[in-house]
Amino acid sequence: MDFIIGFLIAVVIALTGVGAGVITAPLLILFLHIPVEVAVSTALAYSAIVKLIVVPVQIVRRQVNYRVLGFMLIGGLPGVILGSVLFKHVAAHGPRSVLYFVLGAIILFTSAGTSSVTSVRQE
Repeated sequence: MDFIIGFLIAVVIALTGVGAGVITAPLLILFLHIPVEVAVSTALAYSAIVKLIVVPVQIVRRQVNYRVLGFMLIGGLPGVILGSVLFKHVAAHGPRSVLYFVLGAIILFTSAGTSSVTSVRQE
C-alpha cells in the first residue's frame, strides 16, 4: 500500500506540483494511520525529494520564472521558520484536533483555489 500511495502521489506532483500536504498527509493519516504530526513531516520530506527530481526537468524546459521564484523565497523563508515553530508548539502542547483542523482548512482552500483557476482557464 505504501508503494502504491508513493507512486500515485509522485505522478500527481510531477503533473501539477501539488501533493506535499494536500494529498500526501491525508493519505498517510487515513490509509496508513500515521499520527498527524508525523504525517505532515513525512509528506514534506517525501515531496522535497520527489520535487528535487522534477525541478531539473522544469529548468531544462525553461518553465521557471526566476524573478517570481526569488520573491517567493524571500517571503517563504520567514514563513517556513514561523510555521515550523508554530507546528512544533501545537504538536507538543496543543490538541491534535487543531492540527487536523488546519490541515483540513488548507485542503479545502487549495481545492477551492484549484477549482477556480481551472474554471477560469477553460473559459
